[in-house]
Amino acid sequence: MFLNLMRTILLFCFSLFYLSCLNAQITKAELIANGLTCSMCSNATYNQLKTISFLDSITTDVAHTKFILHFNPHKNFDLKLIKSKVEDAGFSVGALIIYMQFEGVAVENDYHYTTGDNTFHFMDTKPQVLQNITPVKIIDKGFVTDKEYKRYLKMASKFSCYKIGKMENVKVLYHVKVI
Repeated sequence: MFLNLMRTILLFCFSLFYLSCLNAQITKAELIANGLTCSMCSNATYNQLKTISFLDSITTDVAHTKFILHFNPHKNFDLKLIKSKVEDAGFSVGALIIYMQFEGVAVENDYHYTTGDNTFHFMDTKPQVLQNITPVKIIDKGFVTDKEYKRYLKMASKFSCYKIGKMENVKVLYHVKVI
């Protein structure tokens, strides 16, 4: 009986550790919002972003319409929620660069990296091995300018999932490029 209880507790602790490691894949992100013309616009966007529970802190750079988002490593993230909050403030995402932790992950064009429920589909990426924290740009519609999205759409004609934003048997899909 005692041995079964210890196994259960050990399994529970291991599960918590494993889940926290999955969520810790993104340490921070740089968000560039389009359409911000003054500090009031920046403040409206900031107020929307600060309601996101998986963000620990937000730093603003008004001169470059940039927000540095620091992720809580113990909470699940939803990058689409970030986009939604920027749009709720009346603006659009011009770029979202996430800083992900990798340990010897070999990536190339059309490589899929899954962490938790999120799958990252690498596009426009040369073969390389990613180590440590690496900046990766989300290139899906709504995360880049319309002009940039159209450029990737032409390049990605062989990836039907880029155009429709979905892939079979994948809960959450993001298309990314190593920068």
